Amino acid sequence: MFNHLKSNKMNGITNLQISDRKINPFGGINFIISAMREKKINELIDKQLGKRPKQANYSYSDVILGWIYSNICGAERIEDIHQSRDLFNIPNLKIPSSDRVSQILRSLVTETEIFTSPEGIKHQFNIHSGLNNLMFDLILKLRMLKKDTEYTLDYDNTIIDCEKYDSKPTYLKTKGYQPGVCFINKLPVYIENRNGNSSAQYKIKETVERGFNLLECKGIPIKKFRSDSAACTGKLFKYLDNHPNIEYYIKFHKHRNTPIIASMVKEWEELAKYGIYIGCVYYKLYGRLRRFIVTRKIDDPDLKNYMAILTNNETLPGKEVYYFYNKRGAMERNFDDLKNNFNWSRLPFSFLNENTVFLIISAISYIIYQYIINAFSKKVDFVKRSYWLKNFIFHFITVGSEWTSLQTLRLYTEKNYQVLW
Repeated sequence: MFNHLKSNKMNGITNLQISDRKINPFGGINFIISAMREKKINELIDKQLGKRPKQANYSYSDVILGWIYSNICGAERIEDIHQSRDLFNIPNLKIPSSDRVSQILRSLVTETEIFTSPEGIKHQFNIHSGLNNLMFDLILKLRMLKKDTEYTLDYDNTIIDCEKYDSKPTYLKTKGYQPGVCFINKLPVYIENRNGNSSAQYKIKETVERGFNLLECKGIPIKKFRSDSAACTGKLFKYLDNHPNIEYYIKFHKHRNTPIIASMVKEWEELAKYGIYIGCVYYKLYGRLRRFIVTRKIDDPDLKNYMAILTNNETLPGKEVYYFYNKRGAMERNFDDLKNNFNWSRLPFSFLNENTVFLIISAISYIIYQYIINAFSKKVDFVKRSYWLKNFIFHFITVGSEWTSLQTLRLYTEKNYQVLW
C-alpha cells in the first residue's frame, strides 16, 4: 500500500511515503451530493428531460449533475471532468467522460430562430423553453422562491466574447454572443441567447414577455420590473401599461429628449452624498404622460451630464426611486460570477444553440451553489455566505476523504462537518 522513498536531506525531506489508497481531495463534494439526493434533484432532471434509450449508460441527471459537481470543485472546462471521475470515487455516483457529456449536452439543443430587421440585418435568437422550465422548477424545488411573495424582476444583457464558428461582432467590436437574462435577486430565472450583432434593445419586449409568462405560469408574482435604457421601447412600454399591477423603473439616459425633460424640472433636491441634484417632472412619451426622476451632477449647471429614470410609481419620493433603481448594480456581480466561476466566459461549443444549453446548465450550477452556500453557512462556522466559489472550494470542498468497505465516509480534518451529514 505504501512506497517508501529514500530521505532527501538537502531538500529537508527526511521521510516520504507514497500511498495507492484512493483518497478524494475534494471530500466536501460528498455533502453537496447528499443534499441534492435528499432533494431528489436527479429525479426532477430526468422527469423534465425524459429517459434516455435503454442501452444508454448514463441518464440526463448523471450528465448534468456530474458536470455541476465537477464545476463546484473548480472545473473550468468540460475536459476537466476526467479529473473528477478519477478522484471522487463516491458510491452510486456515475460521471460520464467529457466526450459523452459534450455529446449529450449537444443533443438537448433547440433550433435557432432567425429574424430579419427592416435594414436587412439577420438576428439569431435561441430560445430554450425546456431548460428554462427545468431551471425554474429546480429553484422551486429548493424553495429559493416562494409563491406567496412579490418580487422584483431585473433584466439585462451581457456580452460574452468568444471566437465561435457562428459568433457575430458586438457593439464593443469583439465577436461573441449577447444573452438576455431575467434575475430575481441573485437567481437567474429566465435565459435566452442571441448573437453578438443583436442589440439588447432588439425585440426586448418579446424576451421580457417570455420571462414574465414563465413566472406567471409558475405562480411567482412580480411586483416591480427594473432595467437599463435598452428597455426604453414603445412596444415594451405598451406591454407594461397593459399590466398596471407591475411597477417599472427604467433608465432613460442621454436620449435626444433628455435635455428638454431636464430643463422642465422646477425644483432640484441636493443629494450631497452622491454629488447630484435630483428632480421630478412629467413628460409625454409613447402616448401618455410619464413620471421622470431626473438627476444631474452638482458641478454641472449646464445639464451636460444627466440621466433619468422612468417609473409608473406616483408616490415614491424621487430619491427613493433613485436608490431603488441603483440597487440593480448588483447585476454586474451576478454576471461576473457566472462568467468567472461558472464558466460563461469559457463556452465549449461551436454554435449558438449548443452554447445556450451550456449557459443554462451552468446557471443551474450557479443556483445550486447559491442554495448550498446559504444552507451550509447557517450550520458550520467555516463557511461564509459571502464566499465566492474559490473561497468555498478552499475552505469547504478541499478535504481528504475516502469511503471505507463498510460504506462509511472518512474525513481527514479537524473541522466539524458532522452537522451536515
